[in-house]
Amino acid sequence: MEPFTTPATRERLRTVWQERPWVADVVLAVLFGVLGAISRPTLSFATPEQIAYSIVVFGCSIALIFRRLRPRLALAVVGALLVVHLVAVQELTVFAVAVCLIAAYTTQTQLVPPWRWGYVAAIYVGAGVAVLTSPTHTPDTDWMIRLVIAAAAAAVITVAVLAGIVRRNRRARYEDALERAAFLEGRREAERRLAAVEERTRIAREMHDMLGHSLNTIAMQAEGVRYVVRTDPDRTDQVLADIGRLSRTAVDDVRDLISVLADDDNDDDEAPLRPTPTLRDVGQLISDLQYTRAAIRLHIDGDLSTVPDQVGLAGYRIVQESLTNALKYADGAAASVRILVHDRAVELTILNTASGERHTRPRGDSHHGIIGMQERARALGGTLTAGPDPNTGGWRVAANLPWRQP
Repeated sequence: MEPFTTPATRERLRTVWQERPWVADVVLAVLFGVLGAISRPTLSFATPEQIAYSIVVFGCSIALIFRRLRPRLALAVVGALLVVHLVAVQELTVFAVAVCLIAAYTTQTQLVPPWRWGYVAAIYVGAGVAVLTSPTHTPDTDWMIRLVIAAAAAAVITVAVLAGIVRRNRRARYEDALERAAFLEGRREAERRLAAVEERTRIAREMHDMLGHSLNTIAMQAEGVRYVVRTDPDRTDQVLADIGRLSRTAVDDVRDLISVLADDDNDDDEAPLRPTPTLRDVGQLISDLQYTRAAIRLHIDGDLSTVPDQVGLAGYRIVQESLTNALKYADGAAASVRILVHDRAVELTILNTASGERHTRPRGDSHHGIIGMQERARALGGTLTAGPDPNTGGWRVAANLPWRQP
């Protein structure tokens, strides 16, 4: 018996029992058939009473096989056969009592109201009638004794009913636990997908901000080489050197993003390959654009070192995207960048004048960049507006980026 008592064996048997409940019903039907065979009266076709008893035993055993698949039909068949037993068999049998108890238990585990309580009431009534009307060895048995026996039978049936209720409640709690587990797993999966979408959005925004600016600056510098060659040939090497440096910077940006994606599952908190730009690097950003046709002025009011790095990065990207759009859609127009540092916020204003050149590509094509800038501002609890400037006829970007004091 030891192999059947190990935890692994018990777990396998429990799994089979849960996945194939009909196996339990077949085993139960066989056990009841054996019980009916060894009880009185014996299974035989010699007398009408034995014939009726045999039909009841076989019929109830077969009905018990379907007590989960078709519970109402199975219980109805059992009830009808027990009525036959009450009429044809001249005594109460152990088999009839056991079938009555399993029927009471089944009403609570397999039926729903109002069927559940209707079948239970029928079982109580049938059991009471069977006890009160069944013949006894002493015909003059006192009715008080019969009532006591009927009360005892009702109590036993009540125990079976309560056992069914307990089983039903345990099964309901188990199903609720499975449902909650499935819900939590679904929510975790949704959160993972949302995190993946947010990460892809962040990477796309970084790619747009870094590579878009670098490539556009390279294009503008390349166009500016023609003017420098004509007006100041000695500075051609410097412009080409700037183009080469910007190209390498763009390649490094791509390499950094790929490294972040490759190391996304690692737990090591390694430092980034290159320092993150902040508002303190805006001067270098504008210096990279010195050989374009745009004249860009920078005005800083306040101490940039007091701006947190996270806010500084967002501000840098906003200035970078705004200048990229200005070069792209208002080539040759003058631009200005104003940075005003407060105690707990920094204000950015990027303004370019109207360009004398007409572009076939409208401003509306830059809406992705504007949305990205607005998302950066909202992530910090700030605001960003972008639109035509009524005074200059150009384009104006204004952002307010707050932060909390440490």
